[in-house]
Amino acid sequence: MSRSIFLRAATRAKLPKRTTISFNDACRFIEAFVTGSQRCYATRKVTHSASNVPPGSDLPPSHRPYYSRGHLLHRTYISLLRATPLLVMFQHNNLRAGELVSIRRDLRTAMANVDAMVAASRPPPQPTEDGTITPQPRPVGEQVKMTILNTTVFKAALRSAEYLPKDADVRSSSSPEAYDMTLQYDNAHSLSPLMVGPTGVIQFPTVSPPHLLGVLNLLFPEKFTFRKGTDPAFISGVQKLLLLGAKVDKVGGTTIDTESLKHITTLGDLTTLQGQLLGIMQSAGGSLVSTLQSPARGLWSVMDGRRKMLDPDHGKSSEEEAPAEGPAEAPAA
Repeated sequence: MSRSIFLRAATRAKLPKRTTISFNDACRFIEAFVTGSQRCYATRKVTHSASNVPPGSDLPPSHRPYYSRGHLLHRTYISLLRATPLLVMFQHNNLRAGELVSIRRDLRTAMANVDAMVAASRPPPQPTEDGTITPQPRPVGEQVKMTILNTTVFKAALRSAEYLPKDADVRSSSSPEAYDMTLQYDNAHSLSPLMVGPTGVIQFPTVSPPHLLGVLNLLFPEKFTFRKGTDPAFISGVQKLLLLGAKVDKVGGTTIDTESLKHITTLGDLTTLQGQLLGIMQSAGGSLVSTLQSPARGLWSVMDGRRKMLDPDHGKSSEEEAPAEGPAEAPAA
């Protein structure tokens, strides 16, 4: 058979452009294309070889082909785990594309409203000595994103981000050496039991209780109540979401359940927490200073009383001063 027939069969079976398969698999694909039978898939084990490096590039090799989607997702997930202090995990059941688009749109709108509320509660920025105003950081709500995960790749990235030693002699966290070193920790992380079935995460650039409360009230409410005019795609989509838990504080962080996650929303925003912490530190410092000064004051009182007892001139001087003051006060009366 000609080469074009095989290429058309491979295109129909959605094979990668660069792949190596056996002769028997090639014959099956050609047979499936010619006879019109059900689509067949070839299983190919990923091997660590020089083909996992782009030609003419000095990039470190990966345990996945450099042109594959899994390679890009693995690096993306590692960056996500290392740079995001709060990841809220959820499960979605049969979520359609239109429903996901509607949920993300309403999520952006809700986060913009929270940003406006937080900005209104803060004092306006004060100009510096030269009259310039310090640029404000990017609003938190603009960086809150919903991501649907590839659980297999995310587990591999989680192993590399959490269990790869810092002093490991590897060129990259996606290298074959890093993959082999962390393979023994498969399903060892506390997040692994949550990643069963279709899973997604909502990433927060910082642990902001107001924004977290807005997300929980919008996507995971205790009781579904929708306003008139709500998009039907959002209504049907949000009912398919199930809150699983969260991971707090980047690499090596703590996995918390839904109750602990809801408790974070009662803490107030970061500015309020900083003010409360400053007040506690100031009160603790004042009580510490008074505690340290009290023994010295007691010792000074004891020593001064003892000095007055041992000083023979102290009693005479006070007796001489008392009559002298008596007559002087009489005419004035």
